[in-house]
Amino acid sequence: MTTRKSTQERRREIADAAIKIIGERGLREFTAAQLAREVGIKDGTIFRHFKDMNEIKLAVLDRLQELLETAPRGIEDPLKRLENFVLSRLHSVAVQPGIQSLIFSDQISHALGSEGPQHIAALRNRGRDFIRLCLREAAEKGLIREDLDIEAAVLLITGMVMGFLFASKDGALTEPVDEMERRIWQTLRSMLERKQVTA
Repeated sequence: MTTRKSTQERRREIADAAIKIIGERGLREFTAAQLAREVGIKDGTIFRHFKDMNEIKLAVLDRLQELLETAPRGIEDPLKRLENFVLSRLHSVAVQPGIQSLIFSDQISHALGSEGPQHIAALRNRGRDFIRLCLREAAEKGLIREDLDIEAAVLLITGMVMGFLFASKDGALTEPVDEMERRIWQTLRSMLERKQVTA
């Protein structure tokens, strides 16, 4: 006997399916029939959990916010916080490429109507703000190079995540995902850190 999923579990499952469909195949494929197929339920069942497709779009936005929450702030070392953030973003891209596709495209932004672009920009800005905060704190503590241009570094880190997304989607990663995530962080950290002067 199968156990029935709670409404909350089913809503999350439907939102995840919507992220995958919109992010990987575009808005034209975002239909109740495609959602139901992706989740493995009947078309009509979708509307037991959501009143209409617009409500599903809003659930997608909520789910994106949940999935892209920044790394825990309880970590004292700003570079360790940044590492957790970067590795988390890289991993989310590899596991569910639709997430970053939505964030870095206009698909969901337009689907959400007039307020959509503002919501998506706010999501992206939260990530950039977190990176900036980590780098500024690391600079204050003398953990990174004094000549580092923090604003340029924020854009480079964001662009690195996008590059990883496209390489992952294109099957162009030359190593297993976990290994590439680790190598990317090591390269980034070596670019950020102060060089130790030897006597």
